[in-house]
Amino acid sequence: MASKRICLWLVFMIITQAVEEDIRFVEMSLMPDCIFQCANTTCLPFINVITPNIKDCQVACLAQSQCTAATFHRSTCSCELFADILNQDENMLADADVTTMIIIAGTRFPPVCHLSSQSTWSQTATTIFGSQAGTSGSTVFLLNSPNGMYYDQPNNRLIVADQGNSRVLQFSLNSSPSVATVIAGGNGQGCNMNQLNNPSGVGRDSSGQLYVADYNCNQIVRFPSNSNSATSGALLASIDTPTVISVNQLTNDIYVLSNTGSVVYKFVGGSGPPVVAAGGNGYGNALNQFLTPNGVYYDYLHTNALYVTDQNNYRIMKFPSGSTSATYGTVVAGGNGGGGAANQLNSPRSIVVDSSGSLYIGDQGNNRVIRWLQNATSGTTIVGGTQGTASNQFNGLEQIVFDRYGNLLITDGGNNRIQLFSLTKC
Repeated sequence: MASKRICLWLVFMIITQAVEEDIRFVEMSLMPDCIFQCANTTCLPFINVITPNIKDCQVACLAQSQCTAATFHRSTCSCELFADILNQDENMLADADVTTMIIIAGTRFPPVCHLSSQSTWSQTATTIFGSQAGTSGSTVFLLNSPNGMYYDQPNNRLIVADQGNSRVLQFSLNSSPSVATVIAGGNGQGCNMNQLNNPSGVGRDSSGQLYVADYNCNQIVRFPSNSNSATSGALLASIDTPTVISVNQLTNDIYVLSNTGSVVYKFVGGSGPPVVAAGGNGYGNALNQFLTPNGVYYDYLHTNALYVTDQNNYRIMKFPSGSTSATYGTVVAGGNGGGGAANQLNSPRSIVVDSSGSLYIGDQGNNRVIRWLQNATSGTTIVGGTQGTASNQFNGLEQIVFDRYGNLLITDGGNNRIQLFSLTKC
């Protein structure tokens, strides 16, 4: 009984974070020595990150729009973020190793934006890294054919596979333009564990480990969280022509797509051997086949499903959680032949899913990002549509991600730059 009384003691705190000129704050109730009992599965954390202290754990929650509570474990520096804690604040257990913090409703500022069919973005972009004019280079200010990206939301950083320079770069979005740091490769082309050769995909797991899909070396390499150009990685597996990587932050399952193998592999918990999660039945257009697919995205936040950009079948495929080579997917966008009409795609390369289940597709052949609402038969272009070097154009659009403010970030590979389209209407 005494432990329960301790767990009901609330201390109000105001957490602030400065990002350039934007001050974000939220009021949180602090519950020392208390942990959620989690009587239902919806109370499970949606992400687990490593932070050095409670303040950074609070900031990590503030950075995630869906976060409503956080639990910090002092002994492991583990920070669990929760999206759904309905009635769980009355269902606590005593635990001297943890502190739980709950966001007080209505105090988050700026208000959380949940993207919808009404959301809009600026039609001209800001180049946040690389050459605005599209020039390639090998300094820490420039890129050469960038491809895959990973957005580190708690720290507001971007990790980019800089293909032509055989390296992976990391840079902050808090001040732009910024100087990048080489966190993998950068030692010339090669397949040694401190080298890369045409890296295509990147991702981090919940402990900060970096995974790189090294296309020309046909391998997946894992690097520690504090890696740099001098760090040698560890070979996770050999896979033919791996492209984009997607990480389920709840389980640390790693999804990797083999371009020429037309198969999606899953590394359960980030370890081998890989198992087939989709495809693997040869080239074709059946619902359990792909034709040189390029992008993979596991949506662990909203739909709990696996999405694949089936490039040369001009469609987006959706597979349920736990799918295997025997699973037949569903066409959720495209599938009407290659073209530029509203119901068509042309060499789709990447995909993101929002909270409503809407798809945002990097449609490379049409130089556009198209939004495809759930169960719709056609999409709407939200940015781009023509090829070129202007701020409203693309040349070899690759991966798309959203930052924590709802801005759209795009690797414009042929123009050797990263473009940001600002959210103008939530």
